[in-house]
Amino acid sequence: MKLNFPTSSQTEQSNNWDNIDNLSTNVSYAAAVNLLGQKALSGIDLSYLFQDTVALVSQILNIKYSRIWQVLSDGNSLRKVASLGESSLTTDAYEIHVGINQGLKKILDERQKIININTAACQIEHFAIPSPPDSVAGLSVLITGATKPLGFLEVYATEARDFSPEDIHFLQSVTHVLATAIERKLSEALVYTQSQVLEQVAFGVNLYEIFNNLCILLEQQLPGAYCSILVVDQDKRRLRGGAAPTIPEEFAKGVDGLMIGENCGSCGTAAYRGDTVFVNDIANDPLWADFRDFALSYNIRACWSSPFTSQSGEVLGTFAISHKFPCHPTPHHLEILKTATHIASIATETARAAEALQKANNELERKVEERTTELRRALLDLQTTQAQLVHSEKMSSLGQMVAGVAHEINNPISFIAGNLEYANQYIDDLLNLIAVYQEQYREPNPTIVSKIKAIDLEYLCQDLPKLMQSMTVGSERIKNIVLGLRNFSRLDEATTKSVDIHEGIDNTLMILNHQLVINSQLPNIQIIKDYGQLPKVSCYVNQLNQVFLNILNNAIYALKANIERWQSTTAIPTIIIKTSVKEDRVLISIKDNALGMTPEVQKQIFDPFFTTKPVGQGTGLGLSISYQIIVERHQGQLNCISTLGEGTEFLIEIPMQM
Repeated sequence: MKLNFPTSSQTEQSNNWDNIDNLSTNVSYAAAVNLLGQKALSGIDLSYLFQDTVALVSQILNIKYSRIWQVLSDGNSLRKVASLGESSLTTDAYEIHVGINQGLKKILDERQKIININTAACQIEHFAIPSPPDSVAGLSVLITGATKPLGFLEVYATEARDFSPEDIHFLQSVTHVLATAIERKLSEALVYTQSQVLEQVAFGVNLYEIFNNLCILLEQQLPGAYCSILVVDQDKRRLRGGAAPTIPEEFAKGVDGLMIGENCGSCGTAAYRGDTVFVNDIANDPLWADFRDFALSYNIRACWSSPFTSQSGEVLGTFAISHKFPCHPTPHHLEILKTATHIASIATETARAAEALQKANNELERKVEERTTELRRALLDLQTTQAQLVHSEKMSSLGQMVAGVAHEINNPISFIAGNLEYANQYIDDLLNLIAVYQEQYREPNPTIVSKIKAIDLEYLCQDLPKLMQSMTVGSERIKNIVLGLRNFSRLDEATTKSVDIHEGIDNTLMILNHQLVINSQLPNIQIIKDYGQLPKVSCYVNQLNQVFLNILNNAIYALKANIERWQSTTAIPTIIIKTSVKEDRVLISIKDNALGMTPEVQKQIFDPFFTTKPVGQGTGLGLSISYQIIVERHQGQLNCISTLGEGTEFLIEIPMQM
C-alpha cells in the first residue's frame, strides 16, 4: 500500500536499516523486532517498511522466501505488496479474490492466525495463495488489525523444517508491528487528507481539481477501491461527473448525466433520498436493476454512495466508493464516507461562495465601469458643448465684426464707386477741353508753356485715364470683398439654403488670403482650383463655410510647418481644391502636399480635443466639429486620407438636397 504522506527522508529510511546487515542469525528475536518497531515509528513509508520487513524476516530465520499480502478495501481480495527470493516474474504485485477460495475465506472470517504449510504434502484445502515452486515448508501468519484482518506475512523454506514456537512468536510479533504501522498510517492519512484538501480549498484551487485530489488521496487509503464524485446539475434533475480518477473511463462517461430518483443506482438514489445508500452486490440489488448489466460489464460489483449537502440541506452531489467484488462496509469505510462528504460540502459551498463573490465583483466592476464611462462621456460632452459654444461665440463675434466692418466699408466705397463714374466723365471733358485749347492756341504765351512743362501735361493726359481706371477696378475689388465678408458673416442662419458651393470656398479663401504667405524668401502657398459643374446645394451655409475654414486652416498650418522642405527643394507648397458630382451627392476634395500624418494620428484626427499643434495654438475641436457638421448635420461623410511624407487629403461628401 502506497500512501503519499509526509514521512522521514529517504536517507533516514535507509541509514537506520543498514544495521540489519550486521545482525547475525543468532541475534535475539526481540532485538530484531525492536529494530523493526523503531523503523516503523520513524514514519517510514509503508512500501519501504514492507520490503524491509521481508528482508529482515528472511535473514533472521535464514530462509529463502518471504512475502507480504495485503487485504484490499473490499475485505475479500489480497494483493502482494512485498516479496523476497522470488524471480522477477513472480515478484510483481497481483491480486487474489478470496470469495471464490473458500479455504482462504474461512481463514479470514475466523481469523486463523497461524497456518502451517507443508508443500510436500497436500496444502490446506482450497488455500489460494500459491507457494514458491521449490518450497517444502512454510508459515502464513495473519496480520490482524483492531477490527479486521489486514493481510498475511508468509515465509517458505526449500528444505523440510519444523518452525519452532520461538519462530512463530517472532513472526507474530512482526505482524503486530506491521498491523500497528498500517492502522496508524490509515489514521494519519485521513487527517492528512482533510488538511491537504482544505488547504487547497482555502487557496481557491479549482473545485474539480479538489474533487480529483480528494478521490486520489482516499483511494490510497482504500486499496483496490474506486472513489468518485458526482455533482447535481443546474436543473437539479441529474448528476454530472465531478471526479473519477481511476474508475474505467467509459463507465464514468456512462454515469455522467445519471437521473436523480429512486432505483437510479446507488448515487441517483442517494441524491434522491438525501441519505447514504449501501449496495453490497449490484448483481442482486433492485436499485441497480436498470443499470446492472452496464455496471457488471465494467466489473463494478459493489457501490456505496453518500450525498453531500449545503448548510441548508440542499443536496450538492454524491461521493461513492465502488469495488470489483461484493463486499460490506467496515467502520473505516463509514469514516471515510463521512470525511469525504464533509470535505466535499465545504469545498463546494466555498467554491459557490467564491463564484458568487466573483460574479458580484464582476457585476460591481461592470457597473462602475459603465458609470465611469457615462461620466467620462458626460464630461466629454460637456467639454465639447462648452468648447463648441465658445467656438460658436467666437465665430458669431467674428461674423458680427466682419459684418460691421463690411458695413462700415460699404458706405464709403459705395460713395467712392458712385462718384468715380462722374469723375471719369469730368476728367474726359477736361482732357477734351485741353485738347481744344491746344488746337486753337498753338502758340501759347511763355507762362503757359512754362506751366505745361512743369506738370508734364503730355504724361498727365496719358496717365490720368489709367489712374482712374485703376481706381475703378480697385473700388470694384473692395465691393467684392465686402460682399464676400457679408456672405461669410451669415452665422445666424439656422435653416438650409440652396447655395453655390464654389462661392463659399472662394469666400473662405479670401478670408485666409493673408495666411498664404510663408516668408519673403519662399513662394506663397499655391491654390489650385479644379471645380466641376455643380448645381446649387441645399445646406447650412455658415456651418459648411466653417468646415472649409477649419480644413484649409489645417492645410496652411501643415504647409508652413514644413519650411525646411520648401527651402531644400524646388517643390511649391500647394493646396488643391477639387469638386465633382457623384449621383445625387457633391464631392469636395481639399489636398495638400505637406508631410502627412502617421496611422496613429489618423485614428484620432476627429476625436474631440486631439491636436498635433503646440499648447495654445489649437483647441483640438476644429476637425471634431467639422465631422459633426458633415456627418450629423448634413448626413454626409468626412474622411481623411494621408500618407506620411506625401501629404493629406480630406474628402467631403454631402447630399445635394437635405
